[in-house]
Amino acid sequence: MELRNRIAEIFDKMKEGLLVFAVLLGFGFFINQGVELKGLYMDDLYLWSCYGEQTFKEFVFPVGSTRFRFIFYLAAWLEMFLLDGQVGLMVPFNIVLNALIAFSIYKISERMSGGRKIVSLLVAAAYLMSRFSYYQIGQFYGLMESLGLWAALGMLYYTWRYATERHSFAFLGANVLYFLASFIHERYMVLVPVLLLGLLFGTRACVRNGAQAVKKAVQEEETGEPDEVSDAEEKAREEIRNSRRSRAQGRSRGAAAGKIGERSTAAKRPARQSERTAAAAGFDIPKWALLLITIAVFALIQIIRLNTIGTLSPAGTGGTDVEDTFVMEEAMEHAWAQVDFVFGKNSGPDYLCVMPYEDSPEEIQELIGKANMVLGLSVAAFIVGCVVEAVKDWRKVFGHLKTLILFLAFIALCIGASSVTIRVEMRWVYVVYAAALILLAYMSSRMHVAAILVPIYVALMFQTETFYRDHWDVLYLWPNQLRYNSLAEETIEKYGEEIFDKQVYIIGNTYEMSEFTAETFLKVYDEDGKGKNTTIKFIDSDLDFKTIRDNAVILWEDAENNAYKDVTEFVKHQRLNYAYGSYEDGWVDEHGKIVLMNGNTDVLKLGCYYPGTITGKQVCQIKVNGKRMPDLVFTDNYMTYEIPSAPYQMISLEFSCNFYVANAKEKRGEENLAMVVTLGAE
Repeated sequence: MELRNRIAEIFDKMKEGLLVFAVLLGFGFFINQGVELKGLYMDDLYLWSCYGEQTFKEFVFPVGSTRFRFIFYLAAWLEMFLLDGQVGLMVPFNIVLNALIAFSIYKISERMSGGRKIVSLLVAAAYLMSRFSYYQIGQFYGLMESLGLWAALGMLYYTWRYATERHSFAFLGANVLYFLASFIHERYMVLVPVLLLGLLFGTRACVRNGAQAVKKAVQEEETGEPDEVSDAEEKAREEIRNSRRSRAQGRSRGAAAGKIGERSTAAKRPARQSERTAAAAGFDIPKWALLLITIAVFALIQIIRLNTIGTLSPAGTGGTDVEDTFVMEEAMEHAWAQVDFVFGKNSGPDYLCVMPYEDSPEEIQELIGKANMVLGLSVAAFIVGCVVEAVKDWRKVFGHLKTLILFLAFIALCIGASSVTIRVEMRWVYVVYAAALILLAYMSSRMHVAAILVPIYVALMFQTETFYRDHWDVLYLWPNQLRYNSLAEETIEKYGEEIFDKQVYIIGNTYEMSEFTAETFLKVYDEDGKGKNTTIKFIDSDLDFKTIRDNAVILWEDAENNAYKDVTEFVKHQRLNYAYGSYEDGWVDEHGKIVLMNGNTDVLKLGCYYPGTITGKQVCQIKVNGKRMPDLVFTDNYMTYEIPSAPYQMISLEFSCNFYVANAKEKRGEENLAMVVTLGAE
């Protein structure tokens, strides 16, 4: 009975979180419907090739490379190991991961907003529907962006916890997440000032030992004799009340005789739990020690980078180096562009931003303007709420000010880290936007009834974000991704494992597929590694072939739709068409026709075989392109017949035989089978 009650209690605690996660997960799949990843190319394909060709140690710890992101490489190795070549599962994997991040944003927002669940759920949904998610959802390398964002937000949250509660373990957690984020993507190294600010802002959470404060609060709750209390005691008492209220439903289960004992146990459990929590909070590591830890973590990161990649300077975008490409004026322009992105105003060329704000439809510009007006009103409502609160206790204003400075510093540093390279990509703004959403949730805690502005903002941005999402296809990576998705469909999806016994040819190469991609693309799907002809070759036209072999797969570039088309059967039909009275195994009826393309020869040779008795009266009239040629008179069972023809000329052959195979067991058409014709006979 006690086990059942314990399970019911655990489920009761988790059911709300599970429901919220289910909602966010469903919304994630809904908002990203239509996004597919079937074929890998560029960075994604290169990463897979490293996974397939390197040892675990070489892949995860690439000493001597331009980048050392061993946390990301470890996660990538694990994902590729689990998916085992199932490229199509990468997008669902990315959606689930992004839903987990959204759930984390929900939990953080719930705590920072003073328990406003609807507001927290809406900002989490706003995170999921953002146009900035194109890379995290649609690319395998999006795993890096997702993990880096997740670790950075976690670091910010735990730093805030320390700044507001002086929770030493929270600050240690922030340092751990800072270390992880720096080796997911090196641009997060710049966030060390956030840790220092949190350390500076940290105020003691308990005037006396946390456990003692809780014990006193428990005693006063039980005796009903409150005394003058410290902030820590008041906080502990409130935590106990909340814990008891949340377990009221669980305590009501069971038989009447068992309720008294259960209530007594349940009443003591939250007290013990709160004692442990406050004891942890009361465990206060001196600031100077935490400062040394932060300095040590930062120094360790630099030492590792220096010993693995040989430099402290981070690599730039597109194979560049920040030291070589950094220009202050351009960096400032990039920074302001990212600020515009956060407020819904895209800037830059289409292939980087979907559509500039100036070129967007008027109704979209109006929605963005209204959304920003709502944000302005939200800030005003927050300020008014803080002023009203300051009238009662002016010291609380400093707490809000610290939070604002901490978040704005985080946002500014993330923007700065993404502005020093040669361009701005929307995926880099995602972490900034997520932090801004959490800050909006925090402000709602002092907006009172004006918190209704948050749902209004999310509703306005939903229409805007979905509009830009519908135009993701103009982004720099999207056309190529569509092409390689199509290539996967026309090869591995269509032919399955048989594709590894075939040779794939592509007519032309206007898509400019690299040699590396041609050699590696199909190997991704070769799970047992035994594929023979797994490369892709390019031809100028199908005329490059004398004959089309059965193991050939011929593709054509459909540039209008950013796709490939399998034209194998069309080419075969064009070059060899058994029009009527003729069959693929060479048999021809008494009257038959074959249309074919001659190879690179000036003579087409036919081999004709009649399996009956030769009497000299077996005669076949032959017409070439409507012109009658000399008759073929059988003097032997096997005869050859030569037809003059220019190379690669279309030839129409018509046969009219005065004989057929007597007593044949098979009859395919209306007439009888007459002979077997071999095209291109030696």
